[in-house]
Amino acid sequence: MKLIKQLCTSVFIAAIAVSTVIASEQPVATDVVNNVSIKNFAAHNNLVFSAAQPTKEQFKQLSQAKVKHVINLRAADEQDWDEGALVNSLGMSYHAIEIAGAKDVNTDNAKQLANLLEQLKGESVVVHCASSNRVGALMAISAHQQGTDIESAIEIGKQWGMASLEPVVRKVVNDK
Repeated sequence: MKLIKQLCTSVFIAAIAVSTVIASEQPVATDVVNNVSIKNFAAHNNLVFSAAQPTKEQFKQLSQAKVKHVINLRAADEQDWDEGALVNSLGMSYHAIEIAGAKDVNTDNAKQLANLLEQLKGESVVVHCASSNRVGALMAISAHQQGTDIESAIEIGKQWGMASLEPVVRKVVNDK
């Protein structure tokens, strides 16, 4: 009887330990993220999202939804507040790849973004710029670099927010 009691106690302790680990790895609250109402917001799966520039309040909502990472593609001189400090203070990790305009929409920066997304795979991420145009442009170039035909890559870019940078993307992939 004593052995059964010890076994039950051990199983109970193990169950608590496992549930604590599982609880600490909660996925993003997709329904909350979808209701944040960020301009040009798009969900690419349950963990990866693209958007235009979130407001300070929207970053708070993303944090509450369990988003773990923010990737900002805006140049530092485009913002008059410290986004990195805010994001980090909310418990998220901040990453910046400065894309200062069409001149920075290139294969190297597309690879840098793709590599960062690969490193963060399995964790929730929001990638943004001012409008999501640069996000989409880099994702289109990345898709093409991975073997996607140009027209399909352009469609992928549009799903990520690309608009006016389509001619730049076409030039970059044709010049390679």
